Amino acid sequence: MKQFAVFSAVFLLLALFFAFPAAAESADGDGQVTVRARVAQVLSDETVSTPYSGGQIITRVLTLRVEILEGAFEGQQATVRQTFDEISLPSAYPAKAGDLLFVSLALDEQNHLTGSAADYVRDLPIALLAGAFLLFLILFGRWKGVKTVLSLAVTCFVVFGLFFPLAVRGLSPVWLSLLCAALMTGFTLFLVCGFTRKALSAILGCLGGLGAAGVLAASFSYAMRLSGIVDEEAAYLRFLSDEFVLDFKGLLFAAIIIGASGAAMDVAVSIASSLDELIQKAPGISPRHLFFSGAAIGRDIMGTMSNTLILAYVGGSIHLILLLYAYPVPFVNIINREMVAAEILIALCGSIGMLATIPLTALITALLYRRAGFAGKTPE
Repeated sequence: MKQFAVFSAVFLLLALFFAFPAAAESADGDGQVTVRARVAQVLSDETVSTPYSGGQIITRVLTLRVEILEGAFEGQQATVRQTFDEISLPSAYPAKAGDLLFVSLALDEQNHLTGSAADYVRDLPIALLAGAFLLFLILFGRWKGVKTVLSLAVTCFVVFGLFFPLAVRGLSPVWLSLLCAALMTGFTLFLVCGFTRKALSAILGCLGGLGAAGVLAASFSYAMRLSGIVDEEAAYLRFLSDEFVLDFKGLLFAAIIIGASGAAMDVAVSIASSLDELIQKAPGISPRHLFFSGAAIGRDIMGTMSNTLILAYVGGSIHLILLLYAYPVPFVNIINREMVAAEILIALCGSIGMLATIPLTALITALLYRRAGFAGKTPE
């Protein structure tokens, strides 16, 4: 098993390396390039007032001298502008000497580098936070923690290395999401639980629950007449390619399957592990009592897990919900908007899929236990 884990780690590191593009300068259609730069000096800091429709628009503009850190202009200096409008100004972080920025550059008529500040470089704090998370997993979980890290690597590779690259090329997101859910579930649970009946029952129960979520998603998305184009990003994706049209209804289905797969795995392995421990302590238990024990354990789990899913979806849509609350719109009008209805569909179908995982895992565990011939034995 350890050799399998080591091989998996090496494979996944290589797969992740090739799945994600290396950091490099990027170019847009206007001939500008976006690169990393360090602020050498703040040349000016001005507040600009522009008349507009009988009022004024207040803008804060910083002029910065930056040193280019990568790309064809590495080592050179450029003058860029950092702009904050009235919306972003209250929570803005104006640049200061030493800050790292992404800047969009172009050559002006005098062949001087000019451009604008795009965003701050945040990969180092993200890497430190992720490293602390992985270190805590390994120190606390030890060998189980190492397996958990590997399972996270599998999940990242499957989602970001397979699903998104293939979906953006026009492949069916429905079948892609089902395939990715099966890969993530199978690899993760076999890695964490080993090649055991416990892992098998958890995998089958999880996939059964996701299947129930998928059936509900397909049925109710049709009943609710959801197009899948629920935000600006989806509207932009409509013009992604002239060769194919993305299946937005399928992407809504995929959002439900992928979003619910983590919670379904969690519930499935909790039920399967609890029943496996019960079998070890009381091998004479009947499959019928084993199933009802799993159902009783599941009732305690479902209360908190349902809240977990719903609150996770609410947290991801907090700006939309605040915007809807800020305006006096009747509740019935709010829930009938497609973007809100789609979020409700995702949350409820995912939760029902997770709930269906509980009895399915308990039933499958009981059936595998019965087939293995353990029923009726007494403890030694």
